[in-house]
Amino acid sequence: MKCRYCPRILRTKESRDRGYGRICGEKRGLIPKRTPRRSLPTTPVTAITAPDVHPDQTAIPIQPQLPEE
Repeated sequence: MKCRYCPRILRTKESRDRGYGRICGEKRGLIPKRTPRRSLPTTPVTAITAPDVHPDQTAIPIQPQLPEE
């Protein structure tokens, strides 16, 4: 059985029951697009800021040190 929108052959039972394949269904909005396994966060990430430094103190920037090989 072929897809009703393109000449591709429908291989899965689900696609044959629908009459179109996953690719054509996603292109036409009939099937929701799959989300990648490693998707980006949907909410914006905010940077963590250091607490304010007392006027009598000196701020020291913290830099991670990688182990030497």
